[in-house]
This record gives sequence, structure tokens and C-alpha cells, in this order.
Amino acid sequence: MLQGYHNRRFDADFLTTQKVIASGKLGKLQELEMHYDYFRPEVPESVTEFSVDSSFLYNHGCHTLDQVISYFGKPDDVHFDLRQLLGDNRMNDYFDVDLTYDDVKISVKSSYFRLKERPSFVAYGDKGAFVKETKDRQEEDLKKFYLPDHADFGLDRPQDYGVLSYMEDEQYHEEKVVSEVGDYSLFYEALYDTLANGAEPLVKEEQTLLLMSLLEEGIKSLGK
Repeated sequence: MLQGYHNRRFDADFLTTQKVIASGKLGKLQELEMHYDYFRPEVPESVTEFSVDSSFLYNHGCHTLDQVISYFGKPDDVHFDLRQLLGDNRMNDYFDVDLTYDDVKISVKSSYFRLKERPSFVAYGDKGAFVKETKDRQEEDLKKFYLPDHADFGLDRPQDYGVLSYMEDEQYHEEKVVSEVGDYSLFYEALYDTLANGAEPLVKEEQTLLLMSLLEEGIKSLGK
């Protein structure tokens, strides 16, 4: 069995944004912005030759674009803006991908040069908006060797909760949204269920092929 490794389908910020969209409080979804930023200039500065395999789009866009595909499916149209901020023949260290689904626009953006990170998710509907400032905490905890055997592993703090603003009955409402619990172990549970019990794969073959084609198309657009 061959399956793409997409544990980030179980990121807390992504799951929480899905919950907000499903609640209907945004009204009809119009636009969704997804950001995954760093301030790590030493990474691209250490790379002196361009490599597809080490490109930011391949290494990080593969996860954020998969999130889009897993929730929205195949886009009607895609526009790529890939850059090498340190110059030609250097690392691809920035990307901005716009995907269109009917009249909904999804923007996926990442940069290695963001001293102040953009919100991880911003969703706009015709009745409201949702802003989730902080990313999922699981990777951060793992890097500190704070492991899943801790009860609060990966959990957002109240100050990390997203803010939902919406109109209802001609009244303005603003409320914090308790974050969903991110859990990368669910990816492995789904994989086991497929191997042991014949369950349908979490990551479908057609989703993997679509993602691969988008990544290849994006890299080809570099420098055009």
C-alpha cells in the first residue's frame, strides 16, 4: 500500500476552521486564507542552488494544499506565485497559491521571511468572518519533547482561540471559538484500519495524484 503522509489533516486550526464553516454562522463562504509562515532566513540563506526537492512548495505546500484538497476537492482554477526572494537559482522560499471553487477563493501562502506571522486561517462569508491567529501546537510540543502522554499535549490555550464575528437578526456578535483537539495519531489509526480491516484509505489515490500534479505545475511556473 502506498499513501501520502498527511497528518496535518488533523491540525487543530484546520479542524476548528472546518467547524466554524459547518456551523453556518459565516453564511455563504466567500474566501479562505491559509498562512504557514516562519522567520527563518538562515534556511534559504544556507542554500546556494535551486532544488525542486528542497523547495518550500514541495516541503510545506504539500501539506497545506492537501488540506484544501481534502475539504474542497478538485479546484476549478489555480494560480501560482512562487518566488526566490534571495535571487535566481536560490531556494524557493515563498509561495502564494490561489485556488478557485465556483465563486469561493482559497489562498494558501507561506514565507520564510515573516518576522510577524500572518493568521493561520482567515475565513470570510457573507455574514461573518473567522480569524485564527495561531497554528496547531503539536509540532511545537514535539520539538520540545513534550509528548502526547501529557494530557494537555497540543492543546490550544484560551488566548490561542480564534475569534468569530457575525451578523444574526441584524445584531453584531463576536465570540471566541474553543479550538478542536488536533491529533496526529488519528492518521496512524486510519492507516491501521485500512491495512488491518480493509477500511477506505484516509488519503485517496486521486487526492494524492491531484496534489502531485498541482506541485509539479507550481514548480514549472517559477520564474515565469
